[in-house]
Amino acid sequence: MPETWKVNDSISRASAVVFYLLTAGFYTIIALLGLVEHLFLAKLILPLLSFNLVLATALVSLGLTALLFNRRKLQIFCGLLILSFISYLWLATRRGQLQDLSGMPLSLLSVLLLLAAAILVCSHTTRVGHYLWRIMAFICLVYGCYAQLSLWFPQLPWQNTTPFSSSLLPIMLIMVGISLWLKQHFQLQVTRPLSHSAIAAMLMFQAGYGIWFALSVFDVRYETHLAEQKVTRVVSQVQAQLAFSEELFQRARTRWQRVNPAERLQFITEDLSAITAAYDVVYGAVIFDQQQQAVLMTGKAASFQEQGLFSSEGTRSWLFSGSDQEAMAINRASLDSDLPIMMLRLALPVTDASPEFLLVLINLQQALLVDNSVGAAKIQIYLEVLPQLLFTADASGFKRATLPDLQRRYPYHQQIQPDQANWGSIPFYVFITDLTELQARSRLHQIILWVSLLFCCTFILAADRTRLLRHEKVKLSTLAKFDDITGLLRRDAFYQAVEQVVIREKTAPEVIIFIDLDGFKPINDSFGHDVGDKLLSEMALRIRLLCGEQALLARFSGDEFLVYLPESPFEATEQLANALLRALSQPSAVTGFDVYLSASIGIVQNQEAHCSSQLLTQLADVAMSNAKQAGGNTYRFYQDTMADNYRNIVAMRNKLQAALDAEQLQVYYQPVMEFSTGKTVAIESLVRWQHQGSFISPVSFIPIAEQTGQIIQIGEQVMKMVLRDLVENPGLAKLSVAINVSAQQLRRYDFVQFLGAVLAEYQIDPARICIELTESALLEEQGHTLALPNQIKALGCQLAIDDFGTGYSSLSYLYRLPADIVKLDRSFTRDLTHDLKQRKIVEMLVSTCNQIGKTVVIEGVETAEMSELCQQLGCDRAQGYYYARPMPLAELLTFLNRPAEQG
Repeated sequence: MPETWKVNDSISRASAVVFYLLTAGFYTIIALLGLVEHLFLAKLILPLLSFNLVLATALVSLGLTALLFNRRKLQIFCGLLILSFISYLWLATRRGQLQDLSGMPLSLLSVLLLLAAAILVCSHTTRVGHYLWRIMAFICLVYGCYAQLSLWFPQLPWQNTTPFSSSLLPIMLIMVGISLWLKQHFQLQVTRPLSHSAIAAMLMFQAGYGIWFALSVFDVRYETHLAEQKVTRVVSQVQAQLAFSEELFQRARTRWQRVNPAERLQFITEDLSAITAAYDVVYGAVIFDQQQQAVLMTGKAASFQEQGLFSSEGTRSWLFSGSDQEAMAINRASLDSDLPIMMLRLALPVTDASPEFLLVLINLQQALLVDNSVGAAKIQIYLEVLPQLLFTADASGFKRATLPDLQRRYPYHQQIQPDQANWGSIPFYVFITDLTELQARSRLHQIILWVSLLFCCTFILAADRTRLLRHEKVKLSTLAKFDDITGLLRRDAFYQAVEQVVIREKTAPEVIIFIDLDGFKPINDSFGHDVGDKLLSEMALRIRLLCGEQALLARFSGDEFLVYLPESPFEATEQLANALLRALSQPSAVTGFDVYLSASIGIVQNQEAHCSSQLLTQLADVAMSNAKQAGGNTYRFYQDTMADNYRNIVAMRNKLQAALDAEQLQVYYQPVMEFSTGKTVAIESLVRWQHQGSFISPVSFIPIAEQTGQIIQIGEQVMKMVLRDLVENPGLAKLSVAINVSAQQLRRYDFVQFLGAVLAEYQIDPARICIELTESALLEEQGHTLALPNQIKALGCQLAIDDFGTGYSSLSYLYRLPADIVKLDRSFTRDLTHDLKQRKIVEMLVSTCNQIGKTVVIEGVETAEMSELCQQLGCDRAQGYYYARPMPLAELLTFLNRPAEQG
């Protein structure tokens, strides 16, 4: 069954904190740039975010920051501010004064803000707070995802038609939803300064929003600029029409002055009729005399006169104001008709005596027709001909509408007051009627935000993984350098640290102390490794406290420690060694009761330059081994003779292994005589090693082989050589052979199985084989080795106790052990002839063995007197130089063929 994925497997607490800060910083930069927009970019045709939403974003940003930094008072204050802001929104709605919320429903915004206020006021550790966190995170995530889908799929219902906020709100909601969930899941709280990677991620994402903001502002400014250009073009076109009309009638006036006064009126009438017919922009003209009477009308002027368009008090006041300057005005009475009129008044002083005024009636609709097809958004330009009454300035058609009606249909608009000369105070309104193109651009701009967010999240996770890897690297480096149980240096790190120690002026020798705990292994095996580890840690602490800060300490191996002192006189070193022995011998209670240990300490002092730490450690180890051989709980300073002994041991071991591999060992045999017959009844096999023409004493190499485990290979080779000699030499058929077996052979592998296998291989009667075991080998581990003699006896072999009297020397053990033969050690025969006490002991032992049915063999018989005395004491058999020395097989066969043996 696959393991269940957990968020902690992919996101660490540090990454969650950075993402939360990323969200808080995102809200902060939105609020700041929103304030910049409303303070310094107020002339934009549409806002990126409404001012109310900017305020809400600022409050949420403050609340998120207060939550993360656990500023309780600031949380409550921010929660109260949010509640006040919600009240303001609903009060403004009731009064009809609520501005746009960037397409976000007031009810949803109120719910989210109310939950935010509750979260800030109530602790999230309570049950209520826990559910409030979950509800708000869920609503933010769900609505944010739906808003994102509706942005890319316009066919979905409940669309947010605000171009740029519709691309910003989904990311805002999704991020705050994830942040709230992470805050609750990880119990996030900032307790230390932010890392460089966290600050970099926040700055990168804010830079991404800055790019989005700049591109969005650019698009809106571009549309605003286009609208201003269109208004300027309308104004220029109207002014051009007026200028053309003025020039047209100025030329006409010049012509009229040249005409004969008697024919002038007729000529003016014909000229005005021609102009009216030739130009669509001119409805007609009216000439008024000084008595304010219309003396001449052309075009549709008479119709307008009949409709009373010139009879209003305002129009007549404007016409007959007495000014000689040209003037322009809109005929208000005509605005309710299908032919709205713009009036141009021109003074016509044809003669000085009788000045007249010309009123040109201009087609207002024709003057306002402008092509508005340029730009991303579709916009409509309206001229405010009267307060709240607007006319279109669009070539696609002429419309009139009231300002409140247009503001309800098209929420995004701008009032533009032209600054051209001679225009006056008539404003234009520009309305965005189709947001499709801007929506498409906002979707493209949103990609920048998503890419920035994904890049920053990837950067955060990568930085976190790098931090974790760096931490693991430091941890591994620490583990590689320091021992995880004692906290001391490891061996390799100790060597490196010692090599890096620089002593400018050496006033005393450098010292390495090698410490080995005596008797630690039985405690570790008895109480377990956990107890052993605690004990090692406590011993390491005692060593550290005594050695001081200048010393380098290391755990060399299991229960061995190293101490390096850069400079330490002999007396100070000796005092430290004694102090260490006393401290380490103090009882420890890690097992629940007092445990006592001691230590063997080896010390090496060095005053030579460029002496490696490994060599010094090796010499200290030699001194420690010497202290352990002295019984432990003591110290030894290194002497050159110690190294010589160890070098000899190493050389001996290497030579012995070469001899074993080449099967150069030999077997010598020493006869065992029976007192009752005077003949040889058995032989003892003894290993001999001839190296470079001379024999090496078994006393020299057998102890080394016992330590190194080579004794097993020696025992197996001797066993096979003896059995082969028995098979190949019929002269040995009547003799039993004693073969010495080491305790190591009994402990390290299944000796009984090996013995049975070789007996079967050589087809030797097991009764002819006598296995000699020392008393100590049989009794040092009673629970295990007492079973081995019985198994050996079960094979049919004889069993002998060798060197009896040198080990436990207990008669109860003698009775219990299943031995056939007891061989008294030569230490009993050394003073047997003149020491009566020794003689009594031997007599007692022999008598005891005879009573329990064991054959007694006495070793070391070297004189006739001793042989006779042993026979008198009741010994069954004897062996020694008096009878025969150990000899090779050929000499043994010759010895057995003597007449004394044959008789």
